[in-house]
Amino acid sequence: MFFRFAAEVPLRWVDVDSAGVVNNATYLSLMEQARFLYFQHLGLMVDHAIPFVLAEANVKFQRPGRLGMRCEVAARVGKLGTSSFHMDFEVRGDNEVLVASSAALVFVDAQFQPRPIPADWRSAIAQFEQMPD
Repeated sequence: MFFRFAAEVPLRWVDVDSAGVVNNATYLSLMEQARFLYFQHLGLMVDHAIPFVLAEANVKFQRPGRLGMRCEVAARVGKLGTSSFHMDFEVRGDNEVLVASSAALVFVDAQFQPRPIPADWRSAIAQFEQMPD
């Protein structure tokens, strides 16, 4: 899978167990940080307000992560719907894929009801990911 965006997301002492292995739940936090950085990179997170919610996440663990390894998360939007979009992630440690994941996210209004993806978000994502019109 091709990713146009990756960000270093350092592991912290609190992210690992007593054997120095990254806790499984930590990967969702790493991906959330990368998601924020992805949209910040696109210039869409200027006010730090998150206009969407996570609806689903699928995680496939491939290798254990360990404290001290260089960790980066690659992120991409693979599909834009009317009010939802799908993202793919790879958490990499020392240049090996530790975790592959996908997520479904939904834009919501103040009452947490689905709403259409704003035109500026749709345009910025499509242009960055080089999606066809």
